[in-house]
Amino acid sequence: MFGKITYLIWLALFIGLPLLLMVWRWPQRLWRQRRALALTGLGSLVGGWAWDALAVRWGIWYFDPANMVNLWFLGLPLEEWLWFTGVSLMFGALTVVLVGEQI
Repeated sequence: MFGKITYLIWLALFIGLPLLLMVWRWPQRLWRQRRALALTGLGSLVGGWAWDALAVRWGIWYFDPANMVNLWFLGLPLEEWLWFTGVSLMFGALTVVLVGEQI
């Protein structure tokens, strides 16, 4: 749809924007849980890389280069690194925000 930046646009709209809105609305709540969120991000990098790199290597799935900027790191495209880290942080932040409402 948007050529090489299609996946980046999708990530920005559906992961980046919600994350930015949560950081803007609940900065103190998220800052207090920065260690947990950092560990979540780190875990998603390690686990996501292992899972996705094996799946690509074994031919379980592939990435369409027509919709990606084609920057690869450790066997995965940039967009995939942003995807699994962004999704983990987004849902981690959402959990912090929702649990914080109950405290």
